[in-house]
Parts: sequence; structure tokens; C-alpha cells
Amino acid sequence: MSFDSLTLHHVTDEMSHLLIGGTIRHIEQANPSTFNFKIDQGTQPHWLTISAHSVHARAHLIHKPPPGQKQSYFADFLATHLKHGKIIDIKQIGWDRILKVTVQPVSDEPVKPPYKAIIAEFMGRHSNIILIDDTDNRILECWKHIDDTMSRYREVLPGETYDLPPQQEKIDPLTLDKTTFTELFTSPETTWKSLFSRIDGLSPMIANEIIARADKSGLWEAYQQVSVYFHTKNVKPQVLMDGDEPLTTSPMPLEQFPDSVSHSYDTMSEALTEYYDAITLKENIASEKHKLKQALEKQKKLLTRKERELQKDLERAEKAEDYRIHGELLLANLHNITRGQKQVELQNYYSPELDTLTISLDPELTPSDNAQSYFKKYTKAKRGFSRIQQLIAALEAEQKILSRYEIKLESSDTLESLQKLSSEFVENGYLKTQHKNKKQQDINEGPFRKYISKNGFHMYVGRNSESNDLLLRQIAKPRDMWLHAKQIHGSHVIIRNPENKPDIPMPTLLQAAQLAAYFSKAHHSSFVPVDYTWAKYVVKRKGNVAGYVHYTREKTLYVEPAVPSTKNL
Repeated sequence: MSFDSLTLHHVTDEMSHLLIGGTIRHIEQANPSTFNFKIDQGTQPHWLTISAHSVHARAHLIHKPPPGQKQSYFADFLATHLKHGKIIDIKQIGWDRILKVTVQPVSDEPVKPPYKAIIAEFMGRHSNIILIDDTDNRILECWKHIDDTMSRYREVLPGETYDLPPQQEKIDPLTLDKTTFTELFTSPETTWKSLFSRIDGLSPMIANEIIARADKSGLWEAYQQVSVYFHTKNVKPQVLMDGDEPLTTSPMPLEQFPDSVSHSYDTMSEALTEYYDAITLKENIASEKHKLKQALEKQKKLLTRKERELQKDLERAEKAEDYRIHGELLLANLHNITRGQKQVELQNYYSPELDTLTISLDPELTPSDNAQSYFKKYTKAKRGFSRIQQLIAALEAEQKILSRYEIKLESSDTLESLQKLSSEFVENGYLKTQHKNKKQQDINEGPFRKYISKNGFHMYVGRNSESNDLLLRQIAKPRDMWLHAKQIHGSHVIIRNPENKPDIPMPTLLQAAQLAAYFSKAHHSSFVPVDYTWAKYVVKRKGNVAGYVHYTREKTLYVEPAVPSTKNL
């Protein structure tokens, strides 16, 4: 436990010297459980943070905080009652982890308003921040409302009288002498729990420190060594690190962690700020990484479902050749078929074994119309087969991108790199934002802009230099067509060609060229030269500069910048 009674004891002393007599100028909410108070003391502003976090509850002085979240009702309530008020007193309630800050509110009325007090209880999941009328201990408001269904000991609700949490009878560590100590702890097997349960102000960590030192010098001597640091003049604030991991804070050097590295600070607040900043950073990194991993897993499952569906569609589309053969056989045997038949058995001239093939017929159609029906099915299936191949190629490209992001996420260990990755995820449509409507999300979805040409070809457009680089290195195949505005900064454009057709139809080339012109620095020009060549003739230039390439065997089109109306979403 980093914020224990002894730590609060020293922090209270620091705050008393700096904040008493100061004026509360501003109150803002840092996060759902933490509130920051700006306090002017002469010309020197100070910031006090008070948190009721279930794990990191604490109070100490901090540097100027970054902007917080939207103010809650409780933050506004505190500001209404305390803003411009003068701090009269700051104290710790006994050796409990309870802080009381007494404030004299400001008023233009002749009769001075009663003093208010902030009571902060730092007790793990029971932590709370309570504002009371200091004249009668009446609760004005509290961060967490506790009624009789939540606690059998006391209610913490507006209008109720504030009572302290149940107290334990323990000995004051500053008055404990050797005689009393030895009477209490006669057993050589004394544990940290015995010390913790009988001496006030001891946390499990401090009690463990006494036991750790007792192995060398005896229990009483170890207690004396530790109790020296209960006096504020002897405090030596520490942050202990286990490698790069923050371990704990302490108002004294700790011998129970021999493998840790200890960093010293001038004040307890400085040590706490460094420790909790490190803890917050670590938790933010873990949270961001978990969020991104979940987004990738969700996207992978989506692509897996699409892959299964496309494979089924492909199996159906592969029957196109069967439909053609059925039509050809029916045309060749029209004289052997009569209207009204439901099926016919014909010799399959396309089979090496010349086996017999049973063909289903529609009895309402003529033999010729049945043949034409199969040709129509063939044409439709053939078109479907081509489109499904395009979709499969696009799916494989998406899967490659996800694999790349998995590697990138695994190697990202700073908050900045994860936040950059998060922005890419939002841009790619893996994460949603609340500020974009559905149409905007569709337009911005995916690492590339995607379009379908008039001839059914999928066209990919890079969004930036990194996207251009990924498009060329990970997505483009040798027989895909590559386009770029000639000698002008802009996006790479790829026309996918999964069937390896020897030529790309001119209407598709023109549309892709218009895209390359539109997403270039020359998009305001009337006509823009756009080079195009097969992707196998485009190579990345040496060096690490993303997006820069060298290409050969190019041809040039002159087009007006434009975006096709048909979008591949």
C-alpha cells in the first residue's frame, strides 16, 4: 500500500505549511474519482489532488495537471461551496487514513457563512470524498452515497450527520515506550500482523519493514529505527523501482526489498507524484494495448466469417462451367428432347470417358429455352466468380494488414506509439469514434480508400506515405496496375487484378487515373498527367523513407481529377 497512514501524516505536514491561508481558485475533475484544487498562496499557486480511487486513493500536491474530464455534479457542487474560500486548517484524523481540509467560504453577506470541510477517506474500495458543514458535521454532499443497504455501520448521505468509520483501539506510535512494547510482543515469533493490529499508524508494509530489520538488530531496535521516520523532520521520501516497474513509495528507505532500486525526493508529494504518474502511465499503456488487441480480434473474427462465406460463394460460382456444358449438350440434342420433360440423360461429349449426364429441365420451357436458361446461369455465375475472386483478393489484403498490425502492436510499448496506432485503427474503421456519423465512418473505413470501377475492378488508394508504402509492399501483386500523378506528390493507386488479366480496360484505367490526380497536390488542376505501369515494375527506393519509389515501362494518361460515385464499403 503506497498511500498509508504514515505517508498521509507527512503529506498533511507538507500541505499545512504551503496551503493554510491560501484561496481555492479553481476545482476541476481529473477523472471520475479524482479532483484537483488550484490554491493561491500569495503569488505562488499550488495544486492539490484528492482521489477516491478504489486502488489509488490518495491526496498530495502535484504539478499543474493536464485538462481533466467534463465536470460532474459533485465537482460543480464543490466549486459552488468552496471556490474563493480560504483554507483554515489541514489535519489528519488521528493516525487514520482520513484527511480533513477546513475552508472558510467567501460571502458578500454581513453574516459570515459557516465553515465547510472536505473529508477524504482513503480506504481502498470504501474510499470517499465528503463535504460537510463544519459547525454541526452535517453532510452536504459526497462523492459516493452509502445507505443502510450498503453498510451496517453508518450511512453517508446528504443531510445525515458525519460519523467517523469504526475505530480500532491501537497504541499511538509516538508515545510507545520499550516497556510497553516488550510486554505486548514477548514472543520471538512475532509477525507483522501482530504489530499491525496493535500499533496505530502502521501499514502492512511498515510492519513488514520492522520484521525485516529485526533479523539483524532485534524487534525493539528495529521498531526504534522505523519509528524515527514518524517524525516529519526525519522523513526521507523514496520511490522504489523493480527494474522499470514502480514498486511502492515510502517515507523511509526500505530494507525488505533488497533487489529494488530506490530514488530519493525532497518531499513526500514529489515522490507520490512520480510514483502515481508511473503507475497511471503503466495502466494507460495496458488499457490501450488491451483495447487495441480486442479491436484486432474482433476484426479477425469478422474477416474469418467473411472468408467462410466467400468460400461457399466460390464453390457455387465454380459450377459455372457445369451450366455451360449443360446448355451446350441441350443445344446439341434438341431433336431428342420434348417439352414437358423434367430431366434428360445425354452423353457428355466433354468428358474423357463420354459418360452419361443427367440434366434437370423445366417442363414449362421448350428444349431451346432450357438451354438458354443454363447459358444465363453460366453468364451470371461467371460474373459472380470474377467478383468473388476480387473480394477474396481484397480479404487477403485485409488479413495481411491485420497481421502487420498485430506485429506492430506487440512491439509498441509506449503510450505515444499506442495512441498513434489507435488513431490508425479509428481511421481504418477498427475502432469507432462518437463524433463521426455513419456516412463519415464508411468513407474513412480501412487503411486505404476503396472504389469499384465501371468494369468491376477494385481500386485501392493510399491515405498517406505509410499507407502508400504498405499498399505497394504488402498488398500489390505483380499483375496489379499501379498509378501515380506524374512527378507530383500524391497517393499511390492500385488496380487489383486477381485473375491476372493481360490488360486493364481503359474505362477502369481512366477512373483510377482520376483518383490518382484527385488525391495529389494537383487536385485543383484541370488536367493532370498520371503515370501507370504494372506493379512488378515499381520498386521502393533505398532508404527508410516511406512512399518513395522508382518505376519503369510506364505510360501516361491526362485526366481531370475526380472520384467515382461507386464506393466499395
